[in-house]
Amino acid sequence: MTTTLRIFFLFLAVCINLCAADTPSVWYTSKGDKEVTINVELYLSTTCKYCHKADAFFTELQANTPWLHIQRYVINEDKNALTRFNQLLSEQNMYDFSVPSVFFCNSRWIGFASNQTTGKDLLRGLTYCKNEIEKKGTLSPVTVNVLKRWAHANLFDSSMIEKPSAAKYIGTIALMDAFNPCAFFCLAGFFALLFLQEERKNQFMAGILFILTVGGVHYFQQAHASTFFGLFPLLRVPAALTGLFTFYLAGQYYRKRSSAHLFFLLTFLLAFMIQSYQQTCIMNWSYIFGQWLYNQQLNNAQLIAYQLAYQGIYLLFLFITLVFYILLIRMEFLAKFRNQLKTIGLLYIMAIGLMLIIYPLALANLVLSLITVLVLFVCGWILSRFRGQ
Repeated sequence: MTTTLRIFFLFLAVCINLCAADTPSVWYTSKGDKEVTINVELYLSTTCKYCHKADAFFTELQANTPWLHIQRYVINEDKNALTRFNQLLSEQNMYDFSVPSVFFCNSRWIGFASNQTTGKDLLRGLTYCKNEIEKKGTLSPVTVNVLKRWAHANLFDSSMIEKPSAAKYIGTIALMDAFNPCAFFCLAGFFALLFLQEERKNQFMAGILFILTVGGVHYFQQAHASTFFGLFPLLRVPAALTGLFTFYLAGQYYRKRSSAHLFFLLTFLLAFMIQSYQQTCIMNWSYIFGQWLYNQQLNNAQLIAYQLAYQGIYLLFLFITLVFYILLIRMEFLAKFRNQLKTIGLLYIMAIGLMLIIYPLALANLVLSLITVLVLFVCGWILSRFRGQ
């Protein structure tokens, strides 16, 4: 028994020492107070013309940037390089061997178009990572989250062959952002809140409040990504409380005791929470627009105009939907389905409330959101028919 206890305490001491030890990150090295060197791994192929561009860029960058340590790997000539490449891909849960690939700060950047676009974005990401490590003393998950989303946005820009006009680019990306597959619950919540309102005035006010809240969150996470992801973990408790409040108000609505003021509060909270968790999608179109905007040579007035145009087009679909709903729901043909729509709306907000309590990140899951929306629509329709009998 004594021997067993000794072994146990020895094991415990080793675990404590291991946890307490400072394990150096492979992504950076520190040489004193706030002297950080970023480690970059560049994977190339001799048969890839874009790899030559990336190699030339990093050669020039390394000569002028002392805080970078760049290690090159040529995967079609060195078997060890290919093995290391595969190891990093596995750690990133990726399985494509596209080159050039740049790994730094636990993020992977694919492709290289030019020094003025991809190169500028890479330098921005490297500088951001260095500054965040110096500020926080470590490579935080927030920093990695931001870099991974910038990397995905950069992949889209690097893959573009044609150079569209500003109007065409802004319009296309904004519409793709608005119809993002991760947005199903946002649309479901929007329609649910409209279904539950009978008066046209309240429908309009709830719709406008929802749209403005969604737009505010959308702009903030795009313009202040680091701050957004830094605050994001703090949303867990408010999300659960919003879910409980949703169930409370759903019960009050079912008993016909709901208050208009509380309903508008619920509208704001649901719009804020759904949109916030929707932004966790790794493919964030607003970051693609943000990188494109960053690479343009624009004055402040043009930057503001382009940003307003993008946000306006992004919200345009919801505005049009709101107007059409208010106009069409008064038609005799659609008015007879109002009870079915109320039941569907009630099920939608209860499902969203349940997810906010249990696992809010599910709100950004495409498959789950699509199945939930379709199943609840059918269930709501059937339940309303039984209630009407």
